[in-house]
Amino acid sequence: MGTDVHNVQAGVAAQVVQAGHIGSVTFQHAELPKVVPVLTLGVTPPFVDRAEHLATLRSLVKIDPISGRPVVVAVRGMPGVGKTALLLQAATVLAAHYPDGVLYASFGAGGESPADALGRLLSSLGVPDSLVPPGFRRRRDLYRSLTAKLRLITVLDDVTDAAQVEALLPNSAAGLVLVASNSVLSDLHADGAVPIVLEPLAIPDAVALLGQLCPDVRVDKEPESAVELVELCGRLPMVVRVAAARLLEHPKWTVARVVDDVRGADTEVLDKVNKLFDAVYADLPDEARDSYRVLGLLVGPEFGAEVLAAVVRLPVAQVRARLDKLCAAALLEERADDRYAVHRLVRAHALRVAAEETDSEDRERYLRRAVEWWLLGATAADVAATGRERLRVADPQRLLAGNELTMDARSALAWFEREHANIAAAMRACAKHGWHTYVWQLFEATFAYYDARRPLASWVETGTLAVESAELDSNPAAEARCRCLLAKAYQELERYDDAAVELHRARELATDDRLRASTYDFTGNLALRTGDYEGALHWFQSARQINIDLNRARGTALQTLFVGRALTRLGRTDEALAMFTEATDRATAAGADSVVAKSLLATAAARPDETLLTRAEAIATRLGNSALQAEIHLLRATQAEATGDTPAATIHRTAAATAYERMGSPKAARLLAGTAD
Repeated sequence: MGTDVHNVQAGVAAQVVQAGHIGSVTFQHAELPKVVPVLTLGVTPPFVDRAEHLATLRSLVKIDPISGRPVVVAVRGMPGVGKTALLLQAATVLAAHYPDGVLYASFGAGGESPADALGRLLSSLGVPDSLVPPGFRRRRDLYRSLTAKLRLITVLDDVTDAAQVEALLPNSAAGLVLVASNSVLSDLHADGAVPIVLEPLAIPDAVALLGQLCPDVRVDKEPESAVELVELCGRLPMVVRVAAARLLEHPKWTVARVVDDVRGADTEVLDKVNKLFDAVYADLPDEARDSYRVLGLLVGPEFGAEVLAAVVRLPVAQVRARLDKLCAAALLEERADDRYAVHRLVRAHALRVAAEETDSEDRERYLRRAVEWWLLGATAADVAATGRERLRVADPQRLLAGNELTMDARSALAWFEREHANIAAAMRACAKHGWHTYVWQLFEATFAYYDARRPLASWVETGTLAVESAELDSNPAAEARCRCLLAKAYQELERYDDAAVELHRARELATDDRLRASTYDFTGNLALRTGDYEGALHWFQSARQINIDLNRARGTALQTLFVGRALTRLGRTDEALAMFTEATDRATAAGADSVVAKSLLATAAARPDETLLTRAEAIATRLGNSALQAEIHLLRATQAEATGDTPAATIHRTAAATAYERMGSPKAARLLAGTAD
């Protein structure tokens, strides 16, 4: 890298490695009007043929709603045959018969789980986020209750198992459920599902689709070439669309020119698809081909231009121009917020091309660059969110030295919100490659996000992976640290025995004083949660003394706060208040804003004080720390109940439940039941 290039981390979500920015997101809360859910987009025109199938679907429309099982239609066919287009078209033309709305969920690779889909559908049906149950069974039960007798269309796309359909089946014979799958779902048919097998388009319809997608005279002028082209496309609508995009990209080309590029394909549809993709790929400019080969190596469900720029080591603007070429060729889908997604068939082709045209060392180098971009971004966001003093086994200065870091805590968490799924995918890819150091470093760097937002399922998954990798990496310090961080996730899930196992091993592994103090910290918090207040006081006092001896300002402030919490539980309120005051002063001096807010909150809990709560809330809001905001709402609800202010208590309890529900915390269920502590 030249001397005129430097790395900058700033407050907008963008490139980190090549002098870009890690960004900010503004969150706005708005009241939405109550509406009938319509979760499918309008069908992208044109849509051809399928008249027979649409007639079958029209004949299934029922008039009188009664309780029972809805009509289920299972549409089966090969990838690219147009199953999704048929379902969306049917949902559009039949919508008038189903006044209660249209629901949509997609499974398969990169799709939702049934539990996640149920949560989203409940919200679309008007259930406040705070009232959406945390578990699959309770979500399913509520969904069935809400959909009883409703006249709904439910579109379930890319289904791989009949159980996915059963999970989202509305409890109403007045409903219509449209299912798309690549394979036979025998269990559904055994329960009476109406089968529809979707074949490739008839040649005239495929040609008509090509002509509508490319609305100039070329298709009409070359009917024979048009027929051959759609045959080479396997008469699959998805592939015909790619061919049409190619014609539109080259307005002076004849249809025969496109045919020449793909002629010779054998009779297997996927081979035809690959032949067409081969031809499209061959026609790309060299620089677009270079980027295309990398697409399959990106490990997340979608990506931003910044990470691709880091991989190919080019400016973001130049990479965007390449991505525009790929979008124009229908090889890439552009989404909101400068994000892109690759269809799985295209990604498979891109991987095949990469395997044929690059060696394994090049592919590994590209993947490493992507992983290192996420690691650098996560490290920068971690430091922005929690400061440089917090204990880390991997020294952030190794990556951040010489870089300007100007993002604030809130924008750091926004960056994590955008990239954490990719980080988790990167960890899985690294584990498969045996790059264990990357795995635990990525997890440690992402802890600021996990602690503030607490997506508990992902936290446990990545934490387990990190512990295994740290052990394989023969790094006892990293293993101890990752076990502590994983134990906290278990604690939030109230899996206390699992947390205790991790912390016992972490204490055995900890060798230096600072790491030992950290294990005492986490052990003390577990003791506090499980009612061992004397034990908690012991662990916190031990950790506090180590931090004092090491002259760690933030650590001393945090452990002073924890000592105060243990004293409060022991009924030693005056001593606790003195500790909270000291913790606030120490944290303020250390610039540890989150510790200041927690100390103010603890003081207000021990001695109600709205001024302190307001100060704590202002800090939590500025930091974007939803976990801390939830604690503040919960305390306000408790104090409002104590004074008999039921409306205020309800407002704050609902806000707290909403936050805990997003985290996947079992505390949400107790809040809804009115039993949360």
